[in-house]
Amino acid sequence: MSAGWPLTVAALSALAVLTWPRRSMPVPEQVESAASGDGPVRAEDVTNIAAALDLLALALGSGVPLVHAVDAVAARSGPVVRRDLRQVVAALRWGVDESAAWDGLPVVWRPAGRALTLAGIAGVPPAALIRRAASDIRRREAARLEEAAGRLGVLIVIPLGACFLPAFALLTVVPAVVALASSLMGGVV
Repeated sequence: MSAGWPLTVAALSALAVLTWPRRSMPVPEQVESAASGDGPVRAEDVTNIAAALDLLALALGSGVPLVHAVDAVAARSGPVVRRDLRQVVAALRWGVDESAAWDGLPVVWRPAGRALTLAGIAGVPPAALIRRAASDIRRREAARLEEAAGRLGVLIVIPLGACFLPAFALLTVVPAVVALASSLMGGVV
């Protein structure tokens, strides 16, 4: 055997790791939207949606009618939240039912629609339920981010094991075995 075989094995191992087919992973900072054809909702937009629901709860708690409250929150929100809330305002002004007005929005808005539906059925002020919906959105987003962080920890271990373990074996174990074999065979190797 030639002395360059450990280098050849290391090069082939590196080539195998680099050319191994990769599994498509979802982008951690995006949440897929099943209800809207607009595509994914970014994680920062989820936070903005929860903040908008808090503002909506404050407006509704002060006695502002739903259409005016949603319109006021939309006017003071970022572009994604503004677009979604303007859609709700338009639907409400056209006479669409409160729960149906929220149906065309991304999935992240569903707790708000459910809260307003429940408030309408129960005949209670919706502010507390909207606040709870905002809290649920934040809690769900925190759980999703925690899960993504845990998944990232596992994914980081794979390259470490694939690269460092063979390197460790080639740089420490193989020379020790070769040295041991050469001493046992009387220096033939």
